[in-house]
Amino acid sequence: MTSSSEMTYFIIGGNRGIGFNLVKILSGSTDNTVITSIRGSPSLPKNKQVVDLAKIRKNIHIVQLDLTEDESIGNIANEIKKTPSFSGIDVFIACSGISDSYYEVLKTPKSVWLKHYNTNALGPILTLQKVYPLLLLKKARKIFFISSVAGSINGFVPISVSAYGQSKAALNYAVKALSFELKPEGFTVVAFHPGMVSTDMGQSGIDHFKEKNIDVSGIDIITPEESASALVNVFGKILPGDNGKFFNYDGSESVF
Repeated sequence: MTSSSEMTYFIIGGNRGIGFNLVKILSGSTDNTVITSIRGSPSLPKNKQVVDLAKIRKNIHIVQLDLTEDESIGNIANEIKKTPSFSGIDVFIACSGISDSYYEVLKTPKSVWLKHYNTNALGPILTLQKVYPLLLLKKARKIFFISSVAGSINGFVPISVSAYGQSKAALNYAVKALSFELKPEGFTVVAFHPGMVSTDMGQSGIDHFKEKNIDVSGIDIITPEESASALVNVFGKILPGDNGKFFNYDGSESVF
């Protein structure tokens, strides 16, 4: 008999940073099954951390996904269904993204805008389109997007991150729209700000701001482990009444 506490998570981008630490924490419970996507095949991964962990923890299953490739997105549902004893997804977590746009709006090249939009906004949405039927197989029906306060309009952060901020604003809009559209089917759709995190991308941004003499001393910088641990704590407290909300990693509510 299946325990009511058993949960299946699908995490986009579990090969590094916050995503890897989410996989590590959630797979620490044998009640959980964690299916995570990586770029590249498991035999030729771009980062070996999660592949090595999956060799130790048999409740981690790895699938290939490139958010910028239509064919890869088109195959994702079938890849997930091939995982052992698959019966559906309880929680969808989109954690993959890029942040490499420290330009002013009038100086941002078109290629940078498109790269960030495709990876940070469109890729997760198109992936959800394919995975949605697998979420309908379970009753939990939770959809979590790792966003950023950089995409907040009402809580605008006065730092030039052009394409990154715009892509996260687009993602935030999708969260609000999905929360309205999927509510009748019992879904809870939420966005999360993970904090200013010292991932490879985050540290690159911190270094850039320091070089430009932009004061970030008032911003708490946390490790990927700290961010993921705090996020998992908040994930566990999300209720249907939180549908359509935007939370900070510490559990406080943010603004779109």
